Amino acid sequence: MPADIDPENEEIEPEERPHYIDTGPEARGEDEHVRFMPEYDTEFVFGGGISGWHARQPQRLEGQVNPTLNLEAGNRYRVRWENIDGAPHNFVIQDADGNRLVGTDVYSSEGATANLVFTATEEMSQYICTIHPNSMVGNIEIAGEEPSPNAQQGGQLQQPPGPGAAEGDIPKLSVTTNMLREDGERRDSWLHYDKGLGQRGFTPVDRLDPENVASLEQKYTIPTDSAGIETNPIIVPSDPPVMYYTTSNLSIVAANARNGKKYWQFKYALPEDAVGQTGRNRGVAVWKDKVFFATTDTHLVALNRYTGEKEWDTNMLTERQKREMEYPKRMSISQAPIAYDGRILVGMSGDFGGWCVASSVDAESGDVRWTVNMAPEDAWVDESWRFASAAPWMSPSIDPETNNVFYAVGNPCPMMNGLVRPGPNHHSNSIVAVDLDSGDIEWASQQIPHELWDYDSHATPTVFDIEVDGETRRAVSTDQKAGWTYVYDAETGRLLERTAPWTKQDHEWAEQFLALPPRGEENAATCWPGTIGATEWPPCAYDPDTGMRYIAAVEAAQRVSYDPDWEYTTEGDISLAEGGSRLASEDTTHSAYVQAVDPASGDLAWRTELPDVNPEWSHWRIWPGGTTATAGGVLFVPSSGGHVYALDTETGERIWSAQTDADRITPAPVVWDDPVEQTQYVAVAADDEITVWSSGGFED
Repeated sequence: MPADIDPENEEIEPEERPHYIDTGPEARGEDEHVRFMPEYDTEFVFGGGISGWHARQPQRLEGQVNPTLNLEAGNRYRVRWENIDGAPHNFVIQDADGNRLVGTDVYSSEGATANLVFTATEEMSQYICTIHPNSMVGNIEIAGEEPSPNAQQGGQLQQPPGPGAAEGDIPKLSVTTNMLREDGERRDSWLHYDKGLGQRGFTPVDRLDPENVASLEQKYTIPTDSAGIETNPIIVPSDPPVMYYTTSNLSIVAANARNGKKYWQFKYALPEDAVGQTGRNRGVAVWKDKVFFATTDTHLVALNRYTGEKEWDTNMLTERQKREMEYPKRMSISQAPIAYDGRILVGMSGDFGGWCVASSVDAESGDVRWTVNMAPEDAWVDESWRFASAAPWMSPSIDPETNNVFYAVGNPCPMMNGLVRPGPNHHSNSIVAVDLDSGDIEWASQQIPHELWDYDSHATPTVFDIEVDGETRRAVSTDQKAGWTYVYDAETGRLLERTAPWTKQDHEWAEQFLALPPRGEENAATCWPGTIGATEWPPCAYDPDTGMRYIAAVEAAQRVSYDPDWEYTTEGDISLAEGGSRLASEDTTHSAYVQAVDPASGDLAWRTELPDVNPEWSHWRIWPGGTTATAGGVLFVPSSGGHVYALDTETGERIWSAQTDADRITPAPVVWDDPVEQTQYVAVAADDEITVWSSGGFED
C-alpha cells in the first residue's frame, strides 16, 4: 500500500535551515591516491610461477611451494601474490581434499597482483594455497602479525569512514560502446550522468511501484569530507556493482554499490593560483577500464577504473585561451563528462569574463580531437566575444541516430548589461547540435537572443521520440530557466513545441515579460522568476511510458538592475561578470514543486508542491533537486528541505518520503536494479554524504 502521508499534518520548519556551504577546491601540492583494504590480522605476500605440487606441510613458509597456512578461526587474512611468469594462474584456498573454498579470478599478465581477503572459519585449520594450473614458488613473507585497524601502509588505508573498505578488487568488466549505447534500456546500470546517451533520467526498473514503494529502507550512507556535493553516481553492473562518485573538493571514489564499502579514492591536486573557481563537480564518465572526471582548473583526467591510478591529464584550455587570457582560470569545468565510442565530450563553465568551448577528447590518449567555440568571433560585435561566456556548462546528450552531440549553452556576459555586447550574442542561450566526428555545428537554435536576466538555456538536453502530425520524430528537448520547455527536431533543429509557461513570469517594472532591467541599483525591481530561474541545473526526467517531462521548479522572485557604468577588465581580481545587481526579494510567498508537462502538446498534466519548503526562503535556497522516473510508475525527487519524495507518475500523489541528514539536496536520484540480490536501489548525493535506500518487505 502507499505510504501514509498526510499533507495537512506535515510540519514546515518555522526558521530557515542554514544554507549548505560549498566546500571549495583545496590547493594541494600533489594528487592524493589511496587504495582501501579491510582490516586483517595477518598478511601473506607471495611471488608465484608454475611449479610442481609438493611441500604441503612445511615447517617454514619461506621458499616453499604450496605451503599450508595455519589459520585461526575468526581472524581476517589478506593474501597477495604477484604473477611472475605471465602464465595463467589464480590464487585458491583449498581444503585437504583439494576442494576450492575461496579464490581469485585467473590472471595471466606478468606482474599482475591478486588480492584475497577472507575471515577464517572454525573448519579452516590448515588450508592449502595453490595457483592454477599447478603451483606457486617462493619469495614469501609474512606481514602484519598484529591487527592494525587504522594503519596506513604504503598508501593503503585499512578503514575509511563510513561503511569501511571493500573486500577484494573491483570486478573486471570492460564498459564497452555497446554498454554505453544500451544504458538507457538496462535495469542494472547507470553509465551516463542522467541515464543513457539521451540523458532521459528514466530507468526501466519496475521492481518498485506506487503500491510497494513504501518498502524502501535506508541501506547505507557514505560520509564525505565535502559539503554541497552535486554528483550523480555512476553504477557499473559488475558483481558486485561498482559506484563511482565525486565530491566538491575533487575527490573521486570507487565503492561497492551494495554496501558502500570503498575500493579507492583519488583527490585531485589544484594549483594555488586556481582563482575564481567554485567547489562544484557533478560526476564522472566511464569507458572500458577508465573513469574520467573534469576539474575546476579546466583539466580532464583519466584514472584506472580498477585501481584509481592516474593514466592521463589534459588541460582543456585552447592555446588561444592560454595565450590571450591574462587569467585563464576565468574558465572552469563542473559538469560530468560523457563517454561514447572512444571519445570523451566535455564543455566549460565561465561567468568570469572569457569565452567557452566544448571539446571531444580521445579516451585512450587524452588528445583533443576537436574544439568548438560557442561564441564565434564573426557573430559578435567588435571584441565583445572575448568576454561572452556562452558556456556549455552542463553535460551534453548524444544521439547516435543523427550522430550529433547536443549542448545547452548558457547566458552571455555580462549578465544584466547588454550595452557592451550588442547583437543577438550567438550561441548564448541556445541548443547547439555538433557532429560527433568532425565537431562541425549542424544547427543551433537561440531561445532568448540578447538575454539580460541570467535566464540560461543550460539544462542537459534530453533526446527522445515524439509523435508529430502522426509521424514519429527524433526530438531533443530542454527546460529553460525563464519557465518554458522547448522541443526540437533532433535532425534539423526545427522548433516543434514551446510549452505554455509553467511558472510565474512577471517583470513587475514593465507591462511585459522579458523587459529591460531597471537602470542602477537604486531602481532595482522584482522579477519572477529570479535569476536562479524557474528551474536550475538539476536534470529532469522524461518518461517514455507516460510521455511526460517531470520538471522540478520554483516560483521565487529577486530584485534586479543593470549597471550602465560596468566595463570589462582583464586585470585585477576575477569577479563574476554580472553587469548589474541581483538582490533578495521582499516577497515571502515562494514555493517549490514538481510538475508533469506534455512536451508534445505543451499541456500541464499535474503539479505537486514540496511540503518541506519554507515560503520565506530566498530563491537561492529554495530550488529542489532533479527528478528520476522509473518504469514502475514512481518518480523520485529530492527537495531543498532535505527530504527525498516518491510521487506517482500518473497523478503526482506523494506516496513515500524519507528525511536525510542534509540541509538540502540538489542532484537527481540514481536508480538501478541488482539482479543477483533481486533488489532495487535508490541513491542520492545528500549535502555531504551519499545516501542509499533499497527495496524490501514486499507482500505477496
